[in-house]
Amino acid sequence: MPEANEIEHWTDRIRSRYESYLKTSFFFKDRELRDSFESALREEGSLLKGPYEEHDRGFDHGTEAHELAREWFPGRAGDLLPGLRKGSLYVHQERAVRAAFGERRNVVVATGTASGKTESFLYPILFELYRQHLAGELGEPGVRAMILYPMNALANDQRERLGEIAKSLHGAGSDFHPTFGQYIGQTPEDRNDRWRNAGDRDEERLAGELIFREEMRSTPPHILLTNYSMLEYLLIRPDDSPLFDGGRGTLWQFIVLDEAHQYRGAKGMEMGMLIRRLKQRLTAGGRSEPFRCIATSATLSSGEREDDKTAVAEFAAELFGESFSSSGVIFGSSQSRDRRSPRRYHVFLRALEGAFLVHREGHDAVVLNRKGEFADGTESVPLEIALCRECGQHYYVGRERGGLLEEAVRDPSQPGFGVEYYRPLESSAGASHALCRRCGRLPGAANAKPACTCGDSAVLYVVKCASHKDQPDQLKECATCGYQRGGVGDPVQEIVHGSDGPNAVIATALHELLPEEGRKLLAFADSRQEAAFFAWYAEDSYRKLRDRNLMLRALQAGAIAPEGLSIDDFRSRLLNQWDHAGLFSAADTAEGRHRRVLQSILREALTDERRLSLSGVGLVNWSIKIPDDVALPETVRMPPWGLSQQEARRLLGYLLDELRVRDALELPAGNEHENRGSAYGRLRIVLVLQGRRKSRSLQEC
Repeated sequence: MPEANEIEHWTDRIRSRYESYLKTSFFFKDRELRDSFESALREEGSLLKGPYEEHDRGFDHGTEAHELAREWFPGRAGDLLPGLRKGSLYVHQERAVRAAFGERRNVVVATGTASGKTESFLYPILFELYRQHLAGELGEPGVRAMILYPMNALANDQRERLGEIAKSLHGAGSDFHPTFGQYIGQTPEDRNDRWRNAGDRDEERLAGELIFREEMRSTPPHILLTNYSMLEYLLIRPDDSPLFDGGRGTLWQFIVLDEAHQYRGAKGMEMGMLIRRLKQRLTAGGRSEPFRCIATSATLSSGEREDDKTAVAEFAAELFGESFSSSGVIFGSSQSRDRRSPRRYHVFLRALEGAFLVHREGHDAVVLNRKGEFADGTESVPLEIALCRECGQHYYVGRERGGLLEEAVRDPSQPGFGVEYYRPLESSAGASHALCRRCGRLPGAANAKPACTCGDSAVLYVVKCASHKDQPDQLKECATCGYQRGGVGDPVQEIVHGSDGPNAVIATALHELLPEEGRKLLAFADSRQEAAFFAWYAEDSYRKLRDRNLMLRALQAGAIAPEGLSIDDFRSRLLNQWDHAGLFSAADTAEGRHRRVLQSILREALTDERRLSLSGVGLVNWSIKIPDDVALPETVRMPPWGLSQQEARRLLGYLLDELRVRDALELPAGNEHENRGSAYGRLRIVLVLQGRRKSRSLQEC
């Protein structure tokens, strides 16, 4: 258990990583505002509160799982014991196992997080499979239990748990061999399904696991893991009918819903209808006996009284279309522990919902709330700001109403929808308005600073920027640097972030702090779509940071000549770094390794995340070097240009590099790009254009 000072250390690390992410994501071109923003982030309680200590109440312990096995299979439990956890079960786990297996009742396990709900439904299934094994009924392939998860991440965790059980049974020489399969969108069709990474999945196959759709149809697993979207497809696709038809419907017994609280309202009605369709299909396939239904949730009920149990039982009965009684609703039984018992720590991080400027003593200051107050006791109007994603130029944002700059309407369904952007100016040249930074007054047609009761020092010139013609709440481009973000998204953003970026940063920081042995991190989201996107975003962000880190190590691994490194030279160095980091699999050929490393280099050279890239932070510089055997156009040597050979090469190299910077390059298909070289100077990479012929002119390029 971590000590208090270690928890404080962890909290400081997370706070520091979160602050670094925000400072990198929202860069102010103005140094004074940049310092003010960083100071606002560091303000006590501004971003993070905690850690708050919660003493573990501790769940009451009951009978050991091994004792239950010996009770139900006297003298014959030996082949099951290696798959069961040693030590006593919690009381609620024992009650769930006895009710679901021993009494063959429908059960709802409504206990807290980390209370062992998995064993509450997994052990009844294992006991039933073992009963069939002893009776000689397990040899026939077919699904006996389906466990339905709202998110694939939870199914992945369960897959590993079942793999550990099967491995333990196999290692002990047990004759009991339960099988399981995870049937989701990423499940490969067969060994040739490269699109779903069949080769990697085959290498990662766990004991007792079926990993291909083809083998799950021919020999259905005893335990099927899936989600409700995939179950919809399984019920309507003819190819998947072997899971239900041909007499195999008689084998189905358990239907388990994990995180059952998610199935309320319209989603609950959809799930209820889906379960009824499943049961109808299985009944048509030969099932005549009642199903055993188990639901689990940590938040299904906020109370533990008898009427709470009745309400939970009614909810489960409606969801499954089966009979549930209040005696089948199981809450956790716990008691308070002393301060030496295990504890939990809670830390709360605040999302940024905008940043505002207030005028204080002749200077602008960044605040993370809408309140600003001066030393004289009067309050200033906080004016919301936005930043160019590329150059960091700040804009005042809002909507002019009655001569004042007020909060904009961002709901497209409301009248007055749209955002106005005002860029501050140094002088009246080009100004469209004057803005009082203290009261928000915004008179138009400013040829001279109009008088304001707040004082002349609070008034500055601004120019109103034209909004995007199709997006009235966005700018087409930054008025300072011309950045357009490739026509995708808003080039100038308010200081508001989504959930994916910060969550990925925090999750990564937590993961690094955990012990390497068996560390895991479980993240929850409000929807499967958000969870799926976050999983991709976190992995993609980690890959970019990892690749950039390895590139920097490769550049620092040895001396670099003045002419620099070519891309081929750089690739050779980076290959060693990737190999040392264990990023290649046994299936990667030499050509495949070269291709993967080259792709990472080109992604970095052509990235649209310029400010966050290695070049954006000043560690690397990419430029074009024109080979000496390439003939330059004679026009650049003649009047009015009259450039020397060296000047012409520099100019054309700069112009060609602008194609890279402005996203005007397209990588050729196949491996043609491997014929392109590069050179790298001290802390700069120089791309070299190399043709297939030894000499050619730029007119031919």
